[in-house]
Amino acid sequence: MVRAAMHTARYWLPLVAGFICMVAAQFVGAILAWILMMLTFGLLLNGTTAMWERAGSTGNLTTHRQ
Repeated sequence: MVRAAMHTARYWLPLVAGFICMVAAQFVGAILAWILMMLTFGLLLNGTTAMWERAGSTGNLTTHRQ
């Protein structure tokens, strides 16, 4: 069970860190909150795109044809 959690940490760790940054941004000053929100956006984008890539058969730039 621990091995499975560590193996998928690439996917859930950025999402958890993003939500922690979002909550922390509510309790700090304006400049630090802005930095934390930018970090939140990057972490959530990283986590979700990694999950999409892992899902398979979702296509990518080389396999998508119009």
